[in-house]
Amino acid sequence: MLKKMMLIIFFSVCLTGCWDKVEITQLAIAELIGVDSDPETGKFIVYYQIVNPEAVASTKSSGIKSPVYTYKVEGFNIRDLSLKTAEIMPRNLFPDHYQSEIVTERYARQGLQTFLNFFERQYNRRSDLYLFVTDSPLSDVMMTYTPLERLPGRYLRSLIELESETTGRVSKKSRIKDLMENMESSILTVLPVLSISGSKPLSTTDRYEQINANKGSFILNGGAVFRKDRMIGKLPMREMTYYYLLKGENKVLFESLVVNGREVDIQATKTKVRKRLSIGTEGVTWKVDISTNLLIMQNEQRNKLTLENMKEIKEAFNQQVDKKVTDFFESAMRKKWDFFGLEEAIKYKRGKAWESIRNQRNAWQQTKLRLSVQSKVIDIGEIDNPYQGS
Repeated sequence: MLKKMMLIIFFSVCLTGCWDKVEITQLAIAELIGVDSDPETGKFIVYYQIVNPEAVASTKSSGIKSPVYTYKVEGFNIRDLSLKTAEIMPRNLFPDHYQSEIVTERYARQGLQTFLNFFERQYNRRSDLYLFVTDSPLSDVMMTYTPLERLPGRYLRSLIELESETTGRVSKKSRIKDLMENMESSILTVLPVLSISGSKPLSTTDRYEQINANKGSFILNGGAVFRKDRMIGKLPMREMTYYYLLKGENKVLFESLVVNGREVDIQATKTKVRKRLSIGTEGVTWKVDISTNLLIMQNEQRNKLTLENMKEIKEAFNQQVDKKVTDFFESAMRKKWDFFGLEEAIKYKRGKAWESIRNQRNAWQQTKLRLSVQSKVIDIGEIDNPYQGS
């Protein structure tokens, strides 16, 4: 009996309980961060968006409360920023719940090396955070309330994930880790460009009383092209589709065709892309085979939707996608933008045929695209033939 009592006392002493527990009221839970760098002063400007747990958790309230609060700090280095943050923030900064991060275009063009190196040193870092480049004033972006999803960081995360699944113009591979993976290679990275619609931000909770959800909201406005850590250019939104299509990261594609003088809107789904780099008498060739299924969303033709007509739609789609993808590839090659890792692929090719190519400077720029687009119509909608009306 005595032996059992001693064991109980011993194990009771070993129990730590909650001696190191930190109450939520002691934490400043950050869900979005914005970073800028002033090239004239050398100062970093950082915005922390902190969650207001009371406003987020409450389902019923006598009045609307702010779901987030934004703190701004400035400093010449990480030490300055840490001290300034401690001066103005009455709680311990808790970065583990970051949803997204935003950098300004001018900072991205200077190079994000300092930011990325600091980020990598943090033991509690989340490399799966989506990284945005904004061409709107960062102060406006960080002072904007968002509709439906009241946490702006989560709003942006949802925007990326929904857009990638429904339109194919954005990829989920728009994270900090995706930029870091290409830091030591020639492969370019594309990150989403973020803008604010409207002339000014909506920075008061009056935002939640307005019906116009477009005004003062976030929109995706193209892609920021990075070589290593530095932004070198932009892609318009219309070209993002074909970039991700060639990357093999695009599962959905929308095209408006003209068939028999009338518009036909198409949604392509379950897209598959096969790529192979080879060398022959014509030099280096990048063979890309694209196959997809077509859904007819809208058909304004006067012709009946026969098998022959569906073949015309299919051929019009194949030709249009072939031209747009080829135009995009050739435009990228003229700009010397290696989106698809051709230089890296050639570097690691083995064999006598590749040896002379590897020794040539910028040989990848001579790569020719051999594109094949194949499709089939699998869904024509609820009616076989459009109504003719008058």
